[in-house]
Amino acid sequence: MRVHRHQVAGEQVTIRSVENELDLDQFRDFVRRNLRGLAFDTETTGLNIYGRDFGLRLAQFGTPVEAFTVPVEFGGQFKEDVRRALLGLEKLYVQNGGFDLQVSERKLGIPMEVLWRKTTDTKIPAHLVDPRGREEGGIGHKLEELTAHYIDRVVADEVKGSMARLAKEMKCKKDEVWRRVDIDNPTYQLYGGMDTILAARLAKKVLPLVPVSARNLLPFEHEVAEICSYMERTGFLLDVEYTKRLSERFHEEEEKYSRRAAKLGCENVNSTEQVADVLESRGVRITGRTPKGKRQVDKNLLNRLVKEGDEFATAVVEAKKARKWRTTWVDTFLSTVDENDRCHASINSLRARTARMSITGIPAQTLPSKDWMIRRCFVADPGHLIGSIDYKAQELRVLAARSGDPTMIRAFNLPDDDEGSDLHILTARAAFGAHITKAHKERGYAKVVNFGRVYGGGVDVVMDQTGLDRETATRVVEGFDSAYPKVKVYSKELAQEARRNGYITTMTGRRLPVDAHRAYAALNYDIQSSSRDVTCRGLVKLHRAGFTPYLRLPVHDEVVGSFPAKKAEWGVRRVGDLMSEQMGPVFIGTDPTVTGKSWGHEYMKTDDAKPDLELIARADKEIAAAGLW
Repeated sequence: MRVHRHQVAGEQVTIRSVENELDLDQFRDFVRRNLRGLAFDTETTGLNIYGRDFGLRLAQFGTPVEAFTVPVEFGGQFKEDVRRALLGLEKLYVQNGGFDLQVSERKLGIPMEVLWRKTTDTKIPAHLVDPRGREEGGIGHKLEELTAHYIDRVVADEVKGSMARLAKEMKCKKDEVWRRVDIDNPTYQLYGGMDTILAARLAKKVLPLVPVSARNLLPFEHEVAEICSYMERTGFLLDVEYTKRLSERFHEEEEKYSRRAAKLGCENVNSTEQVADVLESRGVRITGRTPKGKRQVDKNLLNRLVKEGDEFATAVVEAKKARKWRTTWVDTFLSTVDENDRCHASINSLRARTARMSITGIPAQTLPSKDWMIRRCFVADPGHLIGSIDYKAQELRVLAARSGDPTMIRAFNLPDDDEGSDLHILTARAAFGAHITKAHKERGYAKVVNFGRVYGGGVDVVMDQTGLDRETATRVVEGFDSAYPKVKVYSKELAQEARRNGYITTMTGRRLPVDAHRAYAALNYDIQSSSRDVTCRGLVKLHRAGFTPYLRLPVHDEVVGSFPAKKAEWGVRRVGDLMSEQMGPVFIGTDPTVTGKSWGHEYMKTDDAKPDLELIARADKEIAAAGLW
């Protein structure tokens, strides 16, 4: 057995690397001495757990001063002893538990349902202590970031950065080193074993620091993370043939528009300088400058020129769009799809300062709002239909409940077909007069303000999003404040709390830091975080009612699922009922819909979606021929 010793916060720690079956006796003794709980981690060949060539190499267990690494890659008794340890331990402490528990299920055959019951994910209390990322001035939530702050900055730099240095020595990319490094490499073994020592220390450090008000969120957030890991495991069925054709189409579009741009003098549409040269040669005056003083050709400028019918700007925008949509989304789906034609999203259940989720793999939260083409890649399971259940004006309803504004509350308590229930009309009437109806453009201006106020947006935001002059934009904003005076009062109260404490506390007890110079953002943080918790409470209710196997993705205020066709209408209504909740005087209801065979079918119904009927028909015909419907 190889033994590695290192210093952590002035204390010697020991990492023992199992090399043969005789060494397993010491590992078993270690586990028996620590049956009440150990930190656990895995080292794998990559991050795509459900990829065809994904492998588990090491499993590590540790206390704050001692760790063992076991080469599961060897199989046989090594794998069996790790299984027994995981099943026998009373508690597990894991950093980013969703990943390692999915690995354990897939490669060791231990159901996540068994392991989640005894897992403490150290990332969760760390987020409750400080929800900010490093880029926001916070501690961050990666193990190396937490180690640097709470445990030992030198260890964070030397040990946690060692694999990047090893990749450089091996002359390979960092994401390749995990697969290529020899399993007995001392740096690799030290890195793996140290992960569990640091996780064990981190658990002791951060759990007592969780604010008293937020301690009730610990079991809640663990259940949410557990539910998200089950959705990841299930995955979303990919229409592979359609996705391949879509990739080809985007490639053709990129080449077509790139050729058009080249004829107009631009060889590379991704070169800002080349694009700027052509624009100026065509009489376009570029006034914006980057921080480095270069000409700024941004989305706003190009989109304005496209609306004016500029041929060159159109070619640039379309070429760049086709490339982005192909490389960022479509080709990623094809490269990560598993052997069962399913893509598995990675859902970070606690990401933003406000605790909003983030999703990668299937980037549901960042897709264009009215796109159908990308969403059409994903289809319901055989014999199923896609259902979408989203909250009705979730954030505005939360704002009404939190602020206690009587006009807002009254509007939300009216039937949906009553004109008095339309907040956008109410705001527009306060700004422009009682004649405003749904048909008037002023309602659209008011809609921007209604949502903008939730996000802390003022006159400048309204001007930017509507093109209104300052006088009219000011009039609409003042109309909002006049229509809902208690919102302004509540916003001021939150800003004062933020200035006084440096943070606000939400209705669930979550503590949200607010930067001193951005106290005005306190309202946005409160509403966004409270709305996120509404969605997560809905997920918990669905999970406890047995609906988790049908869920595919959570998307802010929406849940997408695949439901048996014969019961789809009942299923989405039942899910909608479970997700709904009464928040004080306001009912936060849902709008459940059976959308069709694919996730994209719902978006094809809008006038501006302009679906490619031929492409859809061909794909649907092939699905039918394959017996999926």
